[in-house]
Amino acid sequence: MLNIPANDHGAIYVLELNRPIPEGLDAKTDAAMMAVFGKVVVNTDYVGAITPGMLIDMTLADLIRNGYEMPVSDRDAEKLRGLVGTVVLVMSAAFGGNELTIDLPSDVRLVTTLREGASMSAPQPIHTESAKGIVPPSGKKVPSQAAMSGRVATIALLVMFLLVAIMIWIAG
Repeated sequence: MLNIPANDHGAIYVLELNRPIPEGLDAKTDAAMMAVFGKVVVNTDYVGAITPGMLIDMTLADLIRNGYEMPVSDRDAEKLRGLVGTVVLVMSAAFGGNELTIDLPSDVRLVTTLREGASMSAPQPIHTESAKGIVPPSGKKVPSQAAMSGRVATIALLVMFLLVAIMIWIAG
């Protein structure tokens, strides 16, 4: 039985087939997917099959590390080393974020589930002298000299505008 949580992300489910390779598995046909998963619809873009003898120069753990950029622990690498049948790698995106319980056929077994490590960590406080900083005093901030000059200039322009407007009105 394979339990897929809702909105599963960053996981690879490693399944082993203990039977002859289903016809069309390389092409990811519907019949081949049904032979592996039963009556579950999966997005075949996220399914890969490795048949015995495909990997010559590298191990399955190395393929997953390098090809899928997924960390593989030593314990999981040991589990993968002992596989002799066809291996099906299913990324969690294949299930479309749906919560599923899949009753795998008797000759298909879940070997392991690989998950990405947490990429976020809690922030650590900084205890250096420079990290203390200066807290500004609470209350109203004193305006700068430039701000005061700008206010005076604005008031002077408004007064001159009013004087010119009054002179034009009287003359007119």
